Amino acid sequence: MNPQDLLNNPELQKNISPDKLQFLLELARNNSSSTSNPQDMAESLKNASESVKNQGMNFSSAERDLIIEVLKQGMPPQEQKKVELLMQMMKNMRK
Repeated sequence: MNPQDLLNNPELQKNISPDKLQFLLELARNNSSSTSNPQDMAESLKNASESVKNQGMNFSSAERDLIIEVLKQGMPPQEQKKVELLMQMMKNMRK
């Protein structure tokens, strides 16, 4: 995850609270090289989710979807499709 992607994305700037955006920036700085493929991205997001819970924060479904879209921006189209499939599978498992 590239911190600049978060800072330069107007959707994130206006749709996520400053506290959550700060958390995402810290996550991005710590994991910038670990999200090069969908599996690494999923693991990073899982770890982030646990950290968020420990801090008492909660991201809405819309916020999570927006974050995923930002993360996918730096990926090749083939990898983006893998992420989309992975996310669809995860949503289906929750039902």
